[in-house]
Amino acid sequence: MKKHNLTEPNLKSLMSMLASGETGTRMKARKSLTSLGTPAVPSLTRALHNSKLEHLRWEAAKTLGAINDPKAIPSLVKALEDEDHDVAWLAAEALKKFKKAAWPKLMHALIKTKEDSIALRHGVHHVLKNQKEEGFNDLLSAIRNALKSNAAPERTAIAASEIIRRMELKP
Repeated sequence: MKKHNLTEPNLKSLMSMLASGETGTRMKARKSLTSLGTPAVPSLTRALHNSKLEHLRWEAAKTLGAINDPKAIPSLVKALEDEDHDVAWLAAEALKKFKKAAWPKLMHALIKTKEDSIALRHGVHHVLKNQKEEGFNDLLSAIRNALKSNAAPERTAIAASEIIRRMELKP
């Protein structure tokens, strides 16, 4: 595997390329940032939250998913509420890769926002849609059903709290 010399100017240059209007340039930057891995995560999370360019947020979410570093989980959870549905969808796709490791942040976000964020509810449902885990399947089913039904959002918070409780008991 090729070792990259990561310097601040190199990272800034790659981030600038990621913001390019040229698809090919963005693809090259995404590939390079993915190969850099963890050192690129802070810059990508800043872009995901602060950029006004939808395509840069989209690229940042996609790259964070490819890097698959757990440090990106909080930013990806926040991005589930991005105003651009494609960015939110890519954040959900990235979070799927983390499986159970993403659950605590997802559950805390659900408990905190309750029914206030339809986008968050849809995003978390997308993340959890096909996930299974022994000892949690009953709660995963309950939370998916609660997320689909806007009639009883309090059930979502109850199921999310129970998942957190079980995770603390069963690491």
